[in-house]
Amino acid sequence: MDIKHFRAFFVLFLSYNVSIFSQIGCTDPQASNFDPSASINDGSCVYGTTNYSPNLIGDLPFNLNENSGLIYWNNKLVSFNDSGGGNKIYLLDSLGNILQEITIGNSINIDWEAIAQSPDSIFIGDFGNNSGSRQNLCIYSISKNDILNTSNDSVASNKLEFQYVDQTIFSNQFENHNYDCEAFFFDNDSLHLFTKNWENLYTSHYVIPTSGSSIYSAAIRDSFFVDGLITDVTLDSINDKILLLGYKNNGSNFYTSFIYLLFDYTSGNYFSGNKRRIEIGSMLEVSQTEGITWIDSLTGFISSEEISSLITIAPKLFSFDFTSYLINSLSQTNLLSKSYKVFPNPVSEYLITPSILKRYSIIDHTGKVIFENINHMSNPIIDVKFLKPGNYFLKDHLNSQVHKFVKLNN
Repeated sequence: MDIKHFRAFFVLFLSYNVSIFSQIGCTDPQASNFDPSASINDGSCVYGTTNYSPNLIGDLPFNLNENSGLIYWNNKLVSFNDSGGGNKIYLLDSLGNILQEITIGNSINIDWEAIAQSPDSIFIGDFGNNSGSRQNLCIYSISKNDILNTSNDSVASNKLEFQYVDQTIFSNQFENHNYDCEAFFFDNDSLHLFTKNWENLYTSHYVIPTSGSSIYSAAIRDSFFVDGLITDVTLDSINDKILLLGYKNNGSNFYTSFIYLLFDYTSGNYFSGNKRRIEIGSMLEVSQTEGITWIDSLTGFISSEEISSLITIAPKLFSFDFTSYLINSLSQTNLLSKSYKVFPNPVSEYLITPSILKRYSIIDHTGKVIFENINHMSNPIIDVKFLKPGNYFLKDHLNSQVHKFVKLNN
């Protein structure tokens, strides 16, 4: 069949109401309430207790005894220390060894608590707020090119000030309020903050644009009961998966750490999909967990700061591999109801999309990005002859839609 006939048949195909895709329910086979007839995930999945032991890589250097955030960039880990730690970031290798210290100009470390990145910038969140009294919350942005080109271990920064639009009390609430924050990431041209709620043990999702105002008002988007305190977050923007890191006081200041795995959510509504809690150990095993980052769609790193109390536990670096929790979900997505919008499916040579895509990725069943196109397409036809036979996903980055298709032999 030639391309012209593909287009004609595709239009005809879309005119039918394919009711098979209309069933709503839990689409994760690992959930206790998995519904095999469901094709649209509604966020109702329920999971039993999940325990996981991250792999200890080793103790971190004393220079990072108060580390409080983590990202993976340019094949290196990037971290820093929180309040009183100086206005520096540290580049590390995968074993936790310090490769470089970089001073961040035009900045003060009042209480740096989180680090995030966009394609062009690194962001540092100076928004630690245990007392709930701060009215000078800010985020520093640093050009990645400046870091790559630096020869004197110092770079300039720009300051973005903000306030929580719904905070009205600023006194007498030490560790008894909902406006502390230690976690954020960049997505869709905005910064997304996830609060550390001492009072109600929720986390609230606030959004700040990265341009347009001198002092931003962080608007609340949603809240989620985590039964603990959130200390970091990391986003896999290609496969739409989020990890929320936190810990819980189980009495007498004995803390246990956990991770919430968020996936199959609708665009920008990160709490609308599946929320699986993974227990990762007590303070005696993992110390005080403060940083987490993906390095691909299944694996990543966790960092913890030093505990110095009745006992001293050194800062640590761990790795994790969540393949066993995600391998099934990679073939289940809340947007597979729209998989009929690519045609033909199965396909051997050319895939036709419902519109011209500005940016898209082709992802295999393990979550690996096989191909990414960041240029505007001139027509809604994608040549897939280069793919091996198997199951794939086509992700439309502009609309955050994912379409499953099957590749046949040419």
